[in-house]
Amino acid sequence: MAYYRHSAEGRQENSIEIQREQVRVFAEKNSIEIIEEFEDAGKSGLNAEGRKGFLALLERVKQGDVGYVICYDITRWGRFQNINHSAAYEAKCDEYGVKVIYVVHGDLKEGSEDRDSFHDLQKAFEQKMAGKFSRDLSQKVFAGAVKVSQQGNRAGGPAPYGTLRFEVNEQREPVGVMKPKQHKSYPNNRVRLIPDDSSKTVLDEKSKADIIRDIFDFFVTHDYSESRIATIFNERNIPAPKGGKWPESTIRRILQDEQYIGSVVYNKTSQKKTEHEFKSKKTTKNPREKWIIKPGSYPQIVTSEIFEAAQAKINVRQSRMSREEMLERIQFAFTKYNMLSHSLLRSLPNMPTRSQVIKEFGSLPEAIQSLYPDVFKKTRKDVKKKIEAEANEVFEYEDFLVINQTFSIKIEPALPFPRGYGHQWYFRIDKRPNVDITLGVPLRDSKNSQILGYFPFLRALAEEPLVCIADSSKFKIELHGYSDLRLIIDLIHWTNSVIEETTS
Repeated sequence: MAYYRHSAEGRQENSIEIQREQVRVFAEKNSIEIIEEFEDAGKSGLNAEGRKGFLALLERVKQGDVGYVICYDITRWGRFQNINHSAAYEAKCDEYGVKVIYVVHGDLKEGSEDRDSFHDLQKAFEQKMAGKFSRDLSQKVFAGAVKVSQQGNRAGGPAPYGTLRFEVNEQREPVGVMKPKQHKSYPNNRVRLIPDDSSKTVLDEKSKADIIRDIFDFFVTHDYSESRIATIFNERNIPAPKGGKWPESTIRRILQDEQYIGSVVYNKTSQKKTEHEFKSKKTTKNPREKWIIKPGSYPQIVTSEIFEAAQAKINVRQSRMSREEMLERIQFAFTKYNMLSHSLLRSLPNMPTRSQVIKEFGSLPEAIQSLYPDVFKKTRKDVKKKIEAEANEVFEYEDFLVINQTFSIKIEPALPFPRGYGHQWYFRIDKRPNVDITLGVPLRDSKNSQILGYFPFLRALAEEPLVCIADSSKFKIELHGYSDLRLIIDLIHWTNSVIEETTS
């Protein structure tokens, strides 16, 4: 069999044909019949992911009815950052009696032990250099993109919504508007952004640049939330940037994008290559100090004044609220609407953000639970009394109970959280090693703390940190639920007897 890979970095359109020609000459010289060929055109050799030809080759190898896989050189096999990965794929082939050979290493005649050792060292060196080449190339490409951005040009990627890519030559003279995915007509030319005032929407006869201006006007001048702006566009049947409905997140991203005031913005995110070859590249957000920002590079779609006003409004909304302030605003919304969701909070002024709620309380349902500390305190006290009535010894430590010095229980009451036409109860499973059981206690409402039942969750068996039990979830209720404390009491009685036997 043979394997060919087109270099993703270079634009050698005939690369695979050149490899195929060399491999076939090699095979004929060594009396090898090529029964099947695999290839990956324009694919990176940094890992195996996305290389369908390479993965198909590995599957074919498992049949074990071939002797060789011929590849032009190690770089075509892959430019793996970890040379052990390159060797590992060769070893997989070897397990099925298939040897990977490289044309550039010469013929198949068996040599001396010294010659074979030299070839092994040569192969290891080439594997290392292949990975280093990719790393060096990546650094050079990044350095070039930084320089291009610092000069006020676009380093790459599709144009943001409401803009068009515009090519200029080395003298900064216009060449013309570029189509999506179109490459520059000359390598030394540069790309800039201009407002997309040409394409009109069907209903409003507004361009995409006009839509951007409307977003800022709605947000700053009319004090509309992102949710309301998205609803307006969706009701007008204006397609979102990627088609379909407008999500709130897209409105929010546009409001914070400095490209709309004519700035080049580069290096907001990074992609790190993972060690495991079958994992995707991980995209991470870079801190602002690592961004490359060049103001005044493009024509503005919105004025700097309205953009700064939008940022000021966003910053005020995202400013640090105290726990008490958040609870006060959450209680106002919950009392007014008798339900609560993150989308509702976003639609109301001066409400905590989703990230603020999660950071402070863990989840929105848990934030609502925090509104009724007295109800929870009474429930814990009542349940504790029932346990103390059955156990020989109950010791309260931190926020949980130690029963007969044998096992521990944390009592976790929960109020109903309205969802649609029903209700749900959320229980946070305590994952600390010194808490054996989280005892979920669902309550009817916040008025008289009536207990509806009990849900004992064993830490060792709990998979999720937050368990949701809906009044319609019959399976979960039957699996975890008890109408009384009999399971806990049986466990207490068993430990009582153990203690009595030990002391007698």
